[in-house]
Amino acid sequence: MIRYRPRRRRLAAPDLPADAVPAPDYTGPALLDIDGDDIAVTAALSGRVDPIDGRYHWHGRVAASFGELPTRRNSLVTLTLPGGTPTTARVDEHDPWGNLRVTGAGPPPFPA
Repeated sequence: MIRYRPRRRRLAAPDLPADAVPAPDYTGPALLDIDGDDIAVTAALSGRVDPIDGRYHWHGRVAASFGELPTRRNSLVTLTLPGGTPTTARVDEHDPWGNLRVTGAGPPPFPA
């Protein structure tokens, strides 16, 4: 006896418009304090509330105007936006272009 098995249709991925990727919550100048040295940087930061722990988790990249940012992975730094309060962040990684990925949990350095 031959059994009939219907073919499964594969759904194509939808074409997303260019604005489907959310813009960063903050893009602009910032001050990064690494071991007491203040470095002027440009920051692009985003965040969201984590549904599991209920805390606001934010992340982003900072780029220095001149040279590479000297720091070690998993070290703590302080990020301050113009007119904002200093916020502690953790260094995650360097990218190939010398930018630094930072992450934090709790109140972000930008208005959320």
